[in-house]
Amino acid sequence: MTAKQLETIAALRRHNYPYSFIGRALSVPPNTVKSICRRKKFEPAEPRKTKKEKQTAPLCKNCHCLLTNGRKDRVFCSDECRSDWWKNNRKIIRIDP
Repeated sequence: MTAKQLETIAALRRHNYPYSFIGRALSVPPNTVKSICRRKKFEPAEPRKTKKEKQTAPLCKNCHCLLTNGRKDRVFCSDECRSDWWKNNRKIIRIDP
């Protein structure tokens, strides 16, 4: 588990997202997320999220961290994530002129 993933788990858990949502966002089993949260004592600080809030959560397209401030139409948390995503997916996405 990388430090970035642990940071993302902590941030999402503070915002009271369920283990299953965090697991899907990071491609990690929910029980792994649950054990990490219990071991590291990541506690929720907000009330439980509704289904609509979980479906429309603003997550970075590359690292899946929570986008907290900035424009509503942001897709990436930083320029580094944006460039990493494009480097990794340039063969998949093909733009023909």
